[in-house]
Amino acid sequence: MTGTVPLAAADAAVIASWWQHFVATGRLPEPLQLVQGRLIRSVHRGELPSGPVHVKAMTFPRAKDRLRYLLRPLPAVHEARLLAAVAAAGIPAPVVLAVHSARRRGLPDRSLLVLRSLPVVAETKAPTERLADEAALVVRLLAAGIVHRDLHGENFVRLRSGELAVLDLQSASVVRRASTAHRLAAAARLVRERHAVPGAVDSLRRAGLLHSDPEAATVVARARDEQAHHARGRVLRCLQESTEFRCRWTLRGREYRLRTGLGPGRWWWGDRSLRQAWIGQRARQLATGEPLVFSAYFRNWWWLGGGAGLYVPPACSEAWLQEQVRAARSWANHPEPSI
Repeated sequence: MTGTVPLAAADAAVIASWWQHFVATGRLPEPLQLVQGRLIRSVHRGELPSGPVHVKAMTFPRAKDRLRYLLRPLPAVHEARLLAAVAAAGIPAPVVLAVHSARRRGLPDRSLLVLRSLPVVAETKAPTERLADEAALVVRLLAAGIVHRDLHGENFVRLRSGELAVLDLQSASVVRRASTAHRLAAAARLVRERHAVPGAVDSLRRAGLLHSDPEAATVVARARDEQAHHARGRVLRCLQESTEFRCRWTLRGREYRLRTGLGPGRWWWGDRSLRQAWIGQRARQLATGEPLVFSAYFRNWWWLGGGAGLYVPPACSEAWLQEQVRAARSWANHPEPSI
């Protein structure tokens, strides 16, 4: 279906061809340039006869994603409704050109949202001023009953007009009236994401997102807890089906591997404490940027002895492997930097 503005016939024909290709293959056609790619969602940049657009495509490869959207509107439909609410509140945001969604045997299958690209310019304001603008925009959203739960920096963009626009409302919702809890949750997310900005809490107070010293203290403590939880969650994605990792059941046990594949190497077997090395190298990678040494981790069923293995480079000594495992294990419970 079309979005909030009438589509010219030429634009509608192009979008229809994109949708047909996406339904058939699960991918968007090559002329569309990938901007962001994740396991279940991708964002592309393209051109219609009328001008540039961004296209958000979503498939549902995991059972938990299909279950999540079994009874609720598919992401494109939901975000289009939220963008209409944002537009009604007079807040700058992308204009919806088209919305398509499909189910197969009652289960979520495809979701496509086509948005007019915004006239974005590079940010020229200092970080403190930028944060104040973001907080002021969040205050406007809450006043309109719109709760945005993904307030990281990339979801705010500076327009040529000088205004700040908001993006990515897939996780947002409309409430009858935003509460104090909603306001403090938004403040905590901003503090968590921008804790390195000088005077971050003061910027939120000037914008009206925080009202008092007790609220500020509560928000800082909550942001610290959320940051630790979020950081740990990123580490443990190595034990989940995610953008970077795959996991599968076998007759012998459970395997976790890089989504890019194993490459040359061999399995090196030991006890189940190797799990800490698999987790630890992921923590080290996120903290320091060092590449992963082990491409996969395998855990045997307990009734088969309960052992475990790591997939290691092909030409390496036992002493080198022992040192790599020891170093990786030391990161398994590495503390995250606090706010």
